[in-house]
Amino acid sequence: MNMRKKIYLALFSLYTSVNILLLMKLHVTGDLRADYTQNYLRGFCIWDVLIFVVLFGALWAGGYLVCKKVLPWLVKNAALLKEDREQAVAGKYEKWKVFGCIWGVWFFFFLVFYPGTAMNDTIYILEEPWLLSAQHPVIYNLYTYGLFRLGSIIWNENLGLALISLIQMTVMSYVLSTAIVLMRRRGVKKWLCWIFTAYFSLAPVFPTYAVSAIKDTPFSICLFSLLILLFYAYDSQGEEWESKKFCIKVGICLWGMISFRGNGLVIVAGMAVLLIMVYRKWRKEILLLVFLAIVTAEGMGMVLKPADVERLFQESVGMQLQQAAATVNKGRELTSEQKDYLYQLFPEELWNIYAPCCVDVIKWHEEFNREFLNETKGEFIRIWAELLIKNPAVYAEALILNTYGVWGIETRNGEQYYFKDIYDNDLNLYQKSPLPEGIRNFFYTYYCNRFTYRYLSAGTAFWILSAECLYLLYQRKIRLAVVLSPVGMLFLSLLAASPIAFSFRYVFVLALIFPFSIVWPFIESGACRLGE
Repeated sequence: MNMRKKIYLALFSLYTSVNILLLMKLHVTGDLRADYTQNYLRGFCIWDVLIFVVLFGALWAGGYLVCKKVLPWLVKNAALLKEDREQAVAGKYEKWKVFGCIWGVWFFFFLVFYPGTAMNDTIYILEEPWLLSAQHPVIYNLYTYGLFRLGSIIWNENLGLALISLIQMTVMSYVLSTAIVLMRRRGVKKWLCWIFTAYFSLAPVFPTYAVSAIKDTPFSICLFSLLILLFYAYDSQGEEWESKKFCIKVGICLWGMISFRGNGLVIVAGMAVLLIMVYRKWRKEILLLVFLAIVTAEGMGMVLKPADVERLFQESVGMQLQQAAATVNKGRELTSEQKDYLYQLFPEELWNIYAPCCVDVIKWHEEFNREFLNETKGEFIRIWAELLIKNPAVYAEALILNTYGVWGIETRNGEQYYFKDIYDNDLNLYQKSPLPEGIRNFFYTYYCNRFTYRYLSAGTAFWILSAECLYLLYQRKIRLAVVLSPVGMLFLSLLAASPIAFSFRYVFVLALIFPFSIVWPFIESGACRLGE
């Protein structure tokens, strides 16, 4: 084994060992809103060093065997999944066949759950779209409210929610069919592409999110579409960046990511840095494209958002609030200035409700002074930084507990995993399937049981994708690894600002990506253009 392979294997073994060791130290009841006396990180001891060494050694040995035996076998047998590109031509109507299969099955799911599903945030947006722009991107609010009002005018409120479901179903089906046909054109055998089609059609996680009126669905569609376009850029060896059609499509995806979710801007900015590093010949085009997308999205937000509505700063500093709360309860003594500020932000006697796995317990409490936080952003950041210097261990523990559902391998919780209902409302929205009750109940049982709904945890999916990325870097397929850069930036943004330890909707895009990412490492680049 050469030195490069040893370094990459060591990085993977280190990440996995730390991951497992931290999970072993967690004491979590399962109730994410439980306080810090029930959910906490056990103390470390000298034996943990030995456990880490054993874990690292075992993972290194296992990884060595995989590199020595399994990977060569996979590379050799990957030929069974591929054929010559000349034989793998997708017919003119191939995409529409795939699209029809996926959309048709999802339409039946839509009838079972007609007119769709909606969480509490969705109902609040439909009630007060302008006011809720303090919490959610205003463009998303208007997209949701506009379709709802259109359907209400045409027929009734349920049709308004149904329009959202139908549009999301159609766009997601089209994007998935595009990705499947792309794999076919790149030489993936026809039978495997049809397995992908069946998987996306029948696995309940996909139609569930397709008919869910939540911002994470359009955001995930935009992010996944961007990955497909980045694959085209890789496959064309960068030449796609010269195409106006390609750049317009990338720009729309970037605009959508920024417009539909708060961390979209961070993901776009971080990804742009990597793109200009690996596509230096086209860095001007990339920078201009990203700049225009950001200016357009942010400019529209500024124009559309009411002048008397200010975005809640608490949405951007959820993790920092958690760390401050942990310090109040378990850190070093606060100075009089720090006490004055923090106790004005939240009453002294209430800081002990701090729930290490969910910041919502504090930030949405009726006694939490949101207006004061909005007026004193700089002072909050300054005090947060002062507390960090004195309490780094407390801050680290707060970060681990509030994000372990994002990075922890096979960690699970039922919190906000799927939505199957419409939140209680006064908008005359309710589920009423047009199907006979017996048929509806039969298929509802299939879609909503513990086996068909089970999926990879976010931590497991990120762990597998990180291993794949390291493998691509080792293979010096840098541009192919950069295709996954938006996912990496999503991971980092959730570590920095996740409001709750578990929420699968934040990472739904992983479910869309996963089947394709498995075959990417075995595909060579070869001037496949978007127009083919």
